[in-house]
Amino acid sequence: MGWTDLFKSKKSVELKPDPRIRWFGKLPTYADYYTSPTDAEWATEFNEWVMKGYEVYHAREQARVSQNDGGARPGTDRLPLAGTVLRLPKSGMTVLATIQDYGGDMRGRHFPICFYVGFPTGAWPAPESGGIAPALDTVDALMKLRDDVDAFFRAPGRFDSRFGERDLDLSGFADSRSDESWRRSARSIPMTDWFNAVRPVLKIDELGLWCAAVRKWGQGISAHDGGGFEPTFRFPLALTFSINAQIAGWVRWLERRMNLKSRFLSMTFATDGKEGVGYFSVIARPPVPEDFILITAQASSLAYLDDLIGLNGASDSDRHPEAMPTSFDEFTEQG
Repeated sequence: MGWTDLFKSKKSVELKPDPRIRWFGKLPTYADYYTSPTDAEWATEFNEWVMKGYEVYHAREQARVSQNDGGARPGTDRLPLAGTVLRLPKSGMTVLATIQDYGGDMRGRHFPICFYVGFPTGAWPAPESGGIAPALDTVDALMKLRDDVDAFFRAPGRFDSRFGERDLDLSGFADSRSDESWRRSARSIPMTDWFNAVRPVLKIDELGLWCAAVRKWGQGISAHDGGGFEPTFRFPLALTFSINAQIAGWVRWLERRMNLKSRFLSMTFATDGKEGVGYFSVIARPPVPEDFILITAQASSLAYLDDLIGLNGASDSDRHPEAMPTSFDEFTEQG
């Protein structure tokens, strides 16, 4: 479903922003799900995506252990702190959510907890770099509820009394002006420092060769952009620098290679991880339950993922010394 279909939908026109914070998931202080009333179709659709996605993830974890791959038992490795901007295909809402893993319920049954709000998809065009700030700010506010959850553990009580009756300000989504303020932060990120921060997860350990490989990879994206091209991309995030600036920068990088305005675009990002590296994924199609795996350590196993982290096809002949970026902002601007 593209933007033309969404704007023709009567449902998408009638939908209104829903700033009330909802929740769904498990915490080790209770033997069942914590869940706010699913009094809206879109909330039920989102909860089902999380449930089905986690089932896929858990099944893969069980298969990994049964194959004697070693490591922890299934479900015992915590998921990273994650955020999503998910375009729900049935209800016409975009869900802005954080997915946080505290180890499951008091009986040891693993499942994360999500806090989320909703905004009509038809009222918020595809998230280009200059208009992505409201979504990132909203998800950041939801992620900060982690402090409130920690306080809840120290003084348990009624979950509703601590987390209920809260709204987030979604007025920023109605502002159609392009906000390029993220570029100031991106300019302050030296490209060499950024590369050194993410290098532990890359297959190319030299900046010049990696930039050449990324340039070639981007040319392939440009060549395939058009009808029927529904890719899923993953990009690295250096956790020592501004996450929002890097996400906006990667969207800018994609804008120079794809027509994002015509896309039904969802995003996921994990903002903590091993070796100080996080991950940002772009889903250029309606989401499916398997996309939940994008926030997990299993992401690289997805057959449909185009993973920049796995690039290894550059050679010295691909180098362009004159195009070597000095900052992360300059890198995202290169064609």
